[in-house]
Amino acid sequence: MKNFTLALALLLVMASFTTNLTGTTSVVLSDYEGTLLESAPILENNNGDVTVTFTVDENVIVSSSLIGTSNEIYLVENGDSKDSKTVTLGLQPVNGKVETAFNNIYDSNYDVATMDALMTSKNPDRRPKGAIIWE
Repeated sequence: MKNFTLALALLLVMASFTTNLTGTTSVVLSDYEGTLLESAPILENNNGDVTVTFTVDENVIVSSSLIGTSNEIYLVENGDSKDSKTVTLGLQPVNGKVETAFNNIYDSNYDVATMDALMTSKNPDRRPKGAIIWE
């Protein structure tokens, strides 16, 4: 029974990261605890127009870039305002697939006085991650 429960949980997690891009669908990326995200990101597909919506602290700097086949989203900690903001970003498909990953860069990992201010002492925390695939 334990193996069945684990297999079912794994199937649900895998299903939460993949969906079809025809019609209107949404996927919730649930692996966000311990990141700069204040809510689970929601990938939404509206007939091939894919967006991601999430909530962060008002002071978090948000940027995004298509790197290779992944829509990388960068969240840079910049103090704590005690207020939140909701951000919606458009994601670009590459070869019938939309991939994304959130790169969390914390105050403790960078030095703004250096030339390479965003060169972190360790790699950014890249989660949650997700993909939408269509045929």
